[in-house]
Amino acid sequence: MPPALLLLMRLQFRGLVRRATRGATTPRRLALFALGGLILVLWLAPGMLMSGRLTRSDPRQVRLAAPVALLGICVLTLITSAGDRAISFTPGEVDLLFPGPFTRRQLIIYKLAKSTTGAALSALFLSIVLHRHARWWPACFGGVFLSLLLIQFFSINAVIVAQTLGTRMQSRVRWAVLILAILGGAIIARHVFAFRAPRNALELMQRIDAAPLGHAVLSPFALFGDAMTASDWTTFTAYALPAAAIDALLLGLLLQMDANYLEAATIASARRYAQLQRIRGGSMLSIGVSGNAGFHIPVFPRLGGVGPIVWRQITGAARSSKGLLFLLLILAVGAAPLFFTAGRQIEQFATTFTTVAVWITLLVSTMLKFDFRGDLDLMDTLKSLPLHPWAVAAGQLIAPAMLMAVTHLALLGIAAKVAPGHGRALICAGVLIVPMDLLLFAIENLIFLLFPSRPAAASPGDFQILGRQALVLAGKMITLTVFFAPPLGIAVLAYVLSFKSLPAATIAGGISICAEVLALIPVLGWAFRRFDPSIHTPA
Repeated sequence: MPPALLLLMRLQFRGLVRRATRGATTPRRLALFALGGLILVLWLAPGMLMSGRLTRSDPRQVRLAAPVALLGICVLTLITSAGDRAISFTPGEVDLLFPGPFTRRQLIIYKLAKSTTGAALSALFLSIVLHRHARWWPACFGGVFLSLLLIQFFSINAVIVAQTLGTRMQSRVRWAVLILAILGGAIIARHVFAFRAPRNALELMQRIDAAPLGHAVLSPFALFGDAMTASDWTTFTAYALPAAAIDALLLGLLLQMDANYLEAATIASARRYAQLQRIRGGSMLSIGVSGNAGFHIPVFPRLGGVGPIVWRQITGAARSSKGLLFLLLILAVGAAPLFFTAGRQIEQFATTFTTVAVWITLLVSTMLKFDFRGDLDLMDTLKSLPLHPWAVAAGQLIAPAMLMAVTHLALLGIAAKVAPGHGRALICAGVLIVPMDLLLFAIENLIFLLFPSRPAAASPGDFQILGRQALVLAGKMITLTVFFAPPLGIAVLAYVLSFKSLPAATIAGGISICAEVLALIPVLGWAFRRFDPSIHTPA
């Protein structure tokens, strides 16, 4: 690698350290920095200090789950544009390095050196967190590091090969991979469910590995899971050397091709930068946007000004349908095995379903910013509209609540299909979906209007952003608990007074949630009227 690129890497590392500690001079920023560091310590402390006391996971589960996870990531890289991140450069690197006196191979080695350093740092943190699922920390670190290298090298190779094939052939290859993945999954599923349904996740993974096709496909990836769970140097070396040979093979293939990837890297870098800008603006899904400007939705009735606001947000959401469909696909693939292995016991199933629903709600609600959170830079335009503040507030809630309700209904449909026998409880949950989602986004938007902030893509070690996000999340959880506690108490009281009637509890809880939503709309209107774009818009 040329000395100039080595110097650039050293300067970038110094800049990273300086950016991580910048501004921690005022009391508020210093408090956020300390809070972020404390959260990181609390996150890593159990793995570092209590590794000998924590209950160890069965190594067989890790050996069976790791190959499936690695294969899934590689398949998603092929059928989506997720691999663009592996080959993307910053705008400054594109402007200065691409026209500079560097060969394509030197630039790709520079990119690989940076990604390898990042993989080592990520493996350090992940190995501490995952130590309880392994037997020996050095083996856990080595297995995680080799797995991250596999993902990165595979992604870069996929992007370069796609660039060599061309756009039309690339689309055909993606469809072919998707069809093969579906057919392979169907063949493996036929073998898995040939006799009786698996009783738990471990038995499910064992049957997948026992299927001839599943074993053949997962064998190369199994080496990484075996290396991660090794208990001594001898066992680790026996599995790590073949795994490192696979990474070296991918690296050699990458360097041997020496393809003209600069055009693909430029496009990927521009797409990546635009994605970061969308995240900062909060106006689009961060997982992918399908800009279909020719897609139109019929105009809604005016309804006092609520209709046009809803129509505008629904139109923006419809033009992001690619990201939504991809998200629903992930939910379907990830939630189905959990519901299936939860069993037919109502208590175990309810616990599993509630846990999955809460985590998915927290994940998806931060992406569905088709409300005030996505219109931060358009607040002056919204305030200039001849509409009552309550109409604007009501219109901003409907679009994200509808999309969240679609996600929840899909989750309920998966649960009903995979684990039949809980139909009554799932129907009652479906009745409460829309009121609960309206209340969720009413609280989200109220907190945003009172304490506006921009989404930020935190860099490693940026403890100030981590501390601020922790405070915002804690505030949201406390507020949600305060607002959801009364409907829950009313529902429990109705359940007891109606001699354990689930429909009665559902109706009582739904009415109380709707009453809270109606009461929050004027409060949202007041917060919107109070918002001054010249003062409250964050930098």
